[in-house]
This record gives sequence, structure tokens and C-alpha cells, in this order.
Amino acid sequence: MSSNVFRSGIGRLLFDRGPDELRVWSVAQTPRSALYGAPVEANILLEGTDDIDQADLLLVGEVLGRLDHYLETGLRFVREALEADPAFFGLTEAESESYRGLPVADFPLDSPQLNFYIDEWHLRFAEGRMPICDPYGLVIVFNGQRPLKVEDLSDATAVDADDTDGSGRQDS
Repeated sequence: MSSNVFRSGIGRLLFDRGPDELRVWSVAQTPRSALYGAPVEANILLEGTDDIDQADLLLVGEVLGRLDHYLETGLRFVREALEADPAFFGLTEAESESYRGLPVADFPLDSPQLNFYIDEWHLRFAEGRMPICDPYGLVIVFNGQRPLKVEDLSDATAVDADDTDGSGRQDS
């Protein structure tokens, strides 16, 4: 098995084994976000198979090619979810007021990461200034181009540093 492959629209992918049956394909040339002024880590995570072509590589290429669009979509989705249910984010109604109508560029989520799976993909923000973000950040689950839900990672179990894939995905 080759430790790296090239896929059109994505570039070179580096292979590594994660914990259990997880296979991690990392995008070698991480896309750069103008919104964050930094590269954004991107991974394709497959359970039980090394076959990178099992993933929706067209979607991966679309998201990488329009990175800031998807970051802004995710940030807007979180802002709307926070306005609808501040308690989910660990805030009172009064505390949530400062986030209402906040431009996405100023929304207090940082360190974005993209993790693609066979059936969905996650936009993880590893850091943020809301209680929900302590200690592992939060995840926006996407189905194709649409955000579906925000997941709270505060109850997640830490993965041994030697086995980490950075996915934010927890097995039940």
C-alpha cells in the first residue's frame, strides 16, 4: 500500500493508520483560508478500508476549492443555532446577546479543521470562546453542501496523543 497518492482536485494525500480500524488520509498541501489567514488541516477518515476512492472525492475537492465559503456557511449555522438555543452552547439568553448578528468573520471560533468520512463531513473548530468549546471545540456535521447539526465535544474522551487523528469523531 502506497503511503501517498495523488487525486485530481485535491492533490497529494498522505496515508497513516489511526486507532482501531481508522485510516487517515491527510491533504499534503493544506488549503489556506483568507478568512482565518492560515492553512486549514484536511483529512479523509475511513473506517475499515484503505481505499481512498470510497470517499466522495468530488465533494472533498469542492470543499477545499471553496474553503472560505464553507467556513462562512458553518459559522453562520453555528450563529443561528446559538440564537435558537443558547443553553446548548452553555450560555444564558443574556450572555448570547453579544453574539446575535455578529459578522461571521468576528464569530469566536478558531482553529478550523476539515474531516471527511464516507457518509458525511465535519467542520471542527478546535477552539472557541463559548463554554461548549471547552476543552475540544465543536463540530458542524455536513451532509454534502448542507450543514445538519452542531455537535458538542465537551464530553468526548481524549485520544492518546500517539493515536490521535484530530477528527473530533467519537465512537459510541
